[in-house]
Amino acid sequence: MTNEATTAKDRFPRSQLIPSQSPKFWVKEKDRYLRQLLIGDIQGATKRPIFVYFAQLDQIINHTDPDDLAEILSGVDGDEADFFIQTPGGNVDATEKLIGILRQRLKSWRVIVPSWAKSAGTVIALSSNEIMLGINSELGPIDPQWTANGLNIPCEILGKDPSQPFHIQQLAQLAVKRMRQLATTLLEKGMMKGKTAQEIEDVLKKISTADGYMSHGAVIDYDEARSLGLSVSFLKPDDELWKQLWLLYCMYDYDTKANGIGRIIEGTKFSISRPK
Repeated sequence: MTNEATTAKDRFPRSQLIPSQSPKFWVKEKDRYLRQLLIGDIQGATKRPIFVYFAQLDQIINHTDPDDLAEILSGVDGDEADFFIQTPGGNVDATEKLIGILRQRLKSWRVIVPSWAKSAGTVIALSSNEIMLGINSELGPIDPQWTANGLNIPCEILGKDPSQPFHIQQLAQLAVKRMRQLATTLLEKGMMKGKTAQEIEDVLKKISTADGYMSHGAVIDYDEARSLGLSVSFLKPDDELWKQLWLLYCMYDYDTKANGIGRIIEGTKFSISRPK
């Protein structure tokens, strides 16, 4: 084998057999197949299944996602798994349903955040037994926002603004109350199970109010998450597992942008993508 061929094989060290699919179909799906091969490699390293939810920055969690996730989970073996997630957040109703599906399908799950899981994505992370973070990873505050004229206004502030119409104040106050109730339930049943009500309240006060971080886009990295008392673990940049996870993230990041894909949900068996 020539040096050039050896180098190519090292870069894509897979079987030399011709794929069983139609060549034209295989070429169209090759990016997915390569991602799923890497997912299989990661499962070999962790000894547990992993499934992925990857969305671009402008693609929020919506009501198609829970159904898609349920289908992907039907191809996941066992009742313990890793959930690799990238999301800017999104609809609270859809997020609650998505978490409900996780609870019905799995006994425990670890959330892996390669880059960011903000807002409702952080709520999903709070539902897990453990959050795995790396040097690039960030969570964020979960205070609900009201979008108007291109601006995101904290519902907590809007609900107290006497200049706003009464129904707007009421809706904003209800959004704040609902998010806190959801987060409280998740923490009580999940990673803060056994903690006192005051300990849970202290965390909620920090992450679910406008006073906590001052900005909805604030970064909650590993050190900050740990200081909050969350169940988090950290992978160093030179950790072999982190290298695999980061490569997988880069594949999703490139593939979605290059192909006009808004989100991908997939495991080793099944895959669903949605256009932007």
